Amino acid sequence: MMGQFLPIDGVAARYATSKHSIYRWIREQRGFPLPIVLPSGIKRWAVTDLIEWESRSRANADDLA
Repeated sequence: MMGQFLPIDGVAARYATSKHSIYRWIREQRGFPLPIVLPSGIKRWAVTDLIEWESRSRANADDLA
């Protein structure tokens, strides 16, 4: 998955949620990855950033258990 990028629809599908929720996570969950903004203004999320966030979130959840 190295070098892969997802549009907002892909990120929302990955987490089975809405685009609105993804943007809310960015605002409210400081650790959620920010998109990369291309020169054309298009936003994409690096899959590697999402995987890192998932790992941190899992580790935090395990610490709370």
